[in-house]
Amino acid sequence: MYMNAVVLYMSKYGSTKQYAEWIAEELGADIFRADSFPAENFASYDTVIFGGAVFGGAIMGIAKISENMHILKDKRLIVFTVGITPPNAEKILADLLEKNYNDSMMKHAETFHFQGALEYKNLTLGHKILLKMINSSMRNKLDLHQNHVSRDAVMPLIDSLKKE
Repeated sequence: MYMNAVVLYMSKYGSTKQYAEWIAEELGADIFRADSFPAENFASYDTVIFGGAVFGGAIMGIAKISENMHILKDKRLIVFTVGITPPNAEKILADLLEKNYNDSMMKHAETFHFQGALEYKNLTLGHKILLKMINSSMRNKLDLHQNHVSRDAVMPLIDSLKKE
């Protein structure tokens, strides 16, 4: 239906994987975990869509993209991040990109942010400790049981590809 596209993702608790599956389904694209996708396979695609979960200000697996920008510079590159930060938190999301993107990515990648889920009981011990530390320093406490994952959230990304 669309250009030859691949969706790559790195997910810890499942939200990013779910978004990646919906995007791949909408586009009829191939889908792989980013850590199982050899860089030489980028040559087979016109459009690369990468999704990474956000933890502690880091985009999981983003090195797969930044280390291969020499290959990706001539392709349509879309990155989507997934975290508990609301998509309208522009300053926080701008800081996230500044911390995780190299100059080439800043110029070349279209970026979308989707809100994920947080279920405290499913977190690893390390993430539970980190979350407790963060929450204890916040005036407005974080809801430890939230799910914002929605198929509708991917539609702006899909629509941006339809404009081509």
